[in-house]
Amino acid sequence: MLGLIVLAAENGTGLAPHALFDALLGAPLLARGIAAALPGDEAVTGVLVVPGDVIERARAEVVDRFGLDEIDRVVAGGPGRRAALKAGLDALPQDVDYVVIQDGARVLAPTGLVDRVAAAARGADAAVPAVTLKDAVAADEGGTLVSLDVRPRLRAVQGPQAFKVSVLRQALASSDDGERCEAELVAASGASVHIVSGDDDNLLLRDAADVGRALEVFSRRAVDYAFLYPRDLLPEDPLAKALDPGEQRDGGATRDGTLVGGAPVDTKSDSPAV
Repeated sequence: MLGLIVLAAENGTGLAPHALFDALLGAPLLARGIAAALPGDEAVTGVLVVPGDVIERARAEVVDRFGLDEIDRVVAGGPGRRAALKAGLDALPQDVDYVVIQDGARVLAPTGLVDRVAAAARGADAAVPAVTLKDAVAADEGGTLVSLDVRPRLRAVQGPQAFKVSVLRQALASSDDGERCEAELVAASGASVHIVSGDDDNLLLRDAADVGRALEVFSRRAVDYAFLYPRDLLPEDPLAKALDPGEQRDGGATRDGTLVGGAPVDTKSDSPAV
């Protein structure tokens, strides 16, 4: 079974959790981060990890209002990313064998990316999306620039990322390095991490400038991202209304022998109805 953990942790790498309630084109950033990590090809059981003081707000304003029913639990995380991730892993059902890890501030993962990442992980121990570096990269040795001949092989790692749960747990337990991402820890443990092609616009939102960039990307590529709309603003479903046994209905018509007040009407007879 596939699990999903969405992290909105204090002292994390992205925007602060409270900032993720700000709206981007009508939906909270956190809702967009969750939607970006939902596979289209299979069901998931999801856990959202937030600071303890916003659990109810996250459930009401994000999960319930925007119909993110894949999130089964909203739990409190610790003071940093590692503690938040541990809380998420502990909240997953025991039958989850692979898990997708998503930052709540990563709202620009296009539709279909998480499906490719999850599929690739099942052929290895883990999988991550990544893109080639566009900027020049060099080493600094005492103020002197040193060219890196490994640059063609360097990649910028993105998310969402997928892991075999047992491998991820083992990698986290064997290292207290808080600087490296989960994929680096898993690779350092000797496990295999597959790279899939990422997306150049799939940035992690860290500040207001990144949010402005996200707005520009959404405006340009809206069709590539999950559609979100608040449930309370959706139009009433006429079929559901018609099928509602508590809905009052009209007694009927007065022509063509149809019912009026439950009695058949003979519209051709001159005699009054009895």
